[in-house]
Amino acid sequence: MIKPRIVLSRCFLKPVRYDGNAIHDEFVEKLKDFVEVVDLCPECDIGLGVPRSKIILVKNNNSKKLIQPDTDKDLTEQMFNYIDRTIKNLNQIDGFLLKSKSPSCAVGSAKLYFKGMVFGKTYGVFAEASKTHFPYLPIEDEGTLKNNDIRFHFLTRIFAFAELKQIHKNISISSLIDFHSRYKYLLMTYSQKSLKELGKIVADASININEKFNRYSEIFYHALKKKPSRGRHVNSLMHISGYLLEYLNYKEKREILDLIEKYKNNFIELKVIIKLFRNMAYRSRNSYILNQRYLNPFPDELDL
Repeated sequence: MIKPRIVLSRCFLKPVRYDGNAIHDEFVEKLKDFVEVVDLCPECDIGLGVPRSKIILVKNNNSKKLIQPDTDKDLTEQMFNYIDRTIKNLNQIDGFLLKSKSPSCAVGSAKLYFKGMVFGKTYGVFAEASKTHFPYLPIEDEGTLKNNDIRFHFLTRIFAFAELKQIHKNISISSLIDFHSRYKYLLMTYSQKSLKELGKIVADASININEKFNRYSEIFYHALKKKPSRGRHVNSLMHISGYLLEYLNYKEKREILDLIEKYKNNFIELKVIIKLFRNMAYRSRNSYILNQRYLNPFPDELDL
């Protein structure tokens, strides 16, 4: 598969944390081999050393300040100047994987202080700015990715976006048609409305290829933003099973339908059925189903 290009907190690569340590995370270690990394550490990049005194987020009316309590420094303006410069220079990226609980990088898990007490949890300032600037890209930290469904959603998106970006390098109507065909059931799972809209764009001969790709990309990114429900997955699984059940006997068909029902009721994980369907497609030599990204959205090694 094509390697997605992701922004990764540098502390997963080097010992740049405030305490001089690096972070080891099993999933991040596996992911490194399958992605192109743009690494950054906002705190180091604004000139704070390693090790360094901790910085915290402090509630200030409707905004937040970045304060280093031990030195009484207000680093807010310095950090936001860095963020503004950095985000403008982030090009051709497919997602963000940042450090949890960090005042710069956390995705909703950083402590927010008010009058010396923990007031609640919030986004780190870099993560929040990235979410605003790149509203359709996946932005997670290693903490949120402990959840199987969130991790599956994250991986599906970054690999889909990387593949869409790749076909743009040598865009043609045939490559766009092939891409749309491969992503039919994945798109059906995320948004049937978007699937239909994208199909019309691909089929419209009055649109030139560059405009066609731009329109397609905008809707595609938007379509994959929201994690689909189990019900939507069940609908797609039932559609795909229609191509495979004709090759099975009654007991095998019954077992497949029972497994889908178990997934619907949260007794088994989606990956169990996906792997089974893929094996069935190999057995039946059904190339159309085998080519569906729904059954192979990212490398198997990443499915922990």
